Amino acid sequence: MMGSPIAMLVDANAAQLRTTEQVLEEAGFIVITAGSFLEARALLASMTPELVISDIKLEAYNGLHLVALCAIWRPGTPFIVTDWNHDPVLEADAKRLKAAYVIKTEAREELMQMACALLESRRHGFLGVRRSYRKPAPVPIVAEVAASSAEVVDVSYGGLQLKLPTVPKGRVDDEPPDSFDIIFPDLDLALHAERIWASPDNATGGWVCGADVSGNDLPQLQRWREFIDSIS
Repeated sequence: MMGSPIAMLVDANAAQLRTTEQVLEEAGFIVITAGSFLEARALLASMTPELVISDIKLEAYNGLHLVALCAIWRPGTPFIVTDWNHDPVLEADAKRLKAAYVIKTEAREELMQMACALLESRRHGFLGVRRSYRKPAPVPIVAEVAASSAEVVDVSYGGLQLKLPTVPKGRVDDEPPDSFDIIFPDLDLALHAERIWASPDNATGGWVCGADVSGNDLPQLQRWREFIDSIS
């Protein structure tokens, strides 16, 4: 990681705050901590962190309140909301607010992967949220988008990156649509996707696109997760 990025870390549990702080510091972050929503709000008003990480439970408030405030005061700042147990409602709320939603582990592996991925994406100009750490796709994985073949670049529980040789249902000078269906013939799976970001692919004249698939029904998501887990 280049330089020493500043991360604002918010957790009402002092022991958990310290654990996460240590992991971040070991990874090269400068960490500014807050033990409550009110303390975090005051910090956010006086500083511009490169990343904000907040636990979902902040006593009378929650991390999503801070996400909304950050979007107003510090637009474009990557934000990670952490939780011990997966809550699909809170995850959907975080998604609507353009925040990453990560389940904490004792070693904080997924959290660190997400933090580094978000900062790397921001440095390359991708402001969309990558909600899960992605694995490079085994070659080849071919999907169908609007009756055209698309190449899968990488995959995660929450989404994937695609190379689109042509723009689905549009002219080649248009961005991919906000939402579209992806068919995986080899997996016998179809997923609805929401576009998070898109960038022109100069090599092909098409697009590279980041897509979120977390809004699909549980059986589809379970099949998708099984596929992700099968990738070594």
